[in-house]
Amino acid sequence: MRNNNFRFVNNPENQNEGLTNEEIDNLQEESNLRFPKAYISFLQKAGKKSNVFQVETNAKELRKIQDELRLELDKLNLLPNQNILCIKKHEAFEEYFNSNFETYYFFNLSENKWNPTLYIFEEVCINEGWNAFEKRITKVKGNNFIVFINEAADKKYGITIKQHFKNIPMYIISIPIFILLIILLGIEALKEKILNK
Repeated sequence: MRNNNFRFVNNPENQNEGLTNEEIDNLQEESNLRFPKAYISFLQKAGKKSNVFQVETNAKELRKIQDELRLELDKLNLLPNQNILCIKKHEAFEEYFNSNFETYYFFNLSENKWNPTLYIFEEVCINEGWNAFEKRITKVKGNNFIVFINEAADKKYGITIKQHFKNIPMYIISIPIFILLIILLGIEALKEKILNK
């Protein structure tokens, strides 16, 4: 298996716990599903407990959310005849709307990628009055699963020292711009002082 480049955060208070290869094999067998290699790699490091993105690892529940999502997609004639793998369902009750909102995270296995695109199927607001919603599929930011996990880790735990080094050119470019802005503000303040005299 090639390098997966997941950012796994070693947080003593919130550790990732992986599944064993045997547990992953059993999960696939019991749920009658096949997982992409990048997803297996994630499960090995954070399948039992993830500090950024907990997924479903109960075979019965995993099979149930596959069927639920397939039913929802079929109602809207979305991704017909495509092989999908739903890895998580998130339910939240919104008191403001007095309604339950469901979000499904899934891969389209028909794309046959080692590091598949992660999709979200959810209800989104389609007007300014917040009273009309539509169920639709979107790609997560960064498209693929590894980027999604890494961005979730960055958001929760901050960026790494290596990433700070990568940002050095941007920091260097922004310093002269910042100095120029201060000079311009100083000139404007001085002009106003002179005009007020």
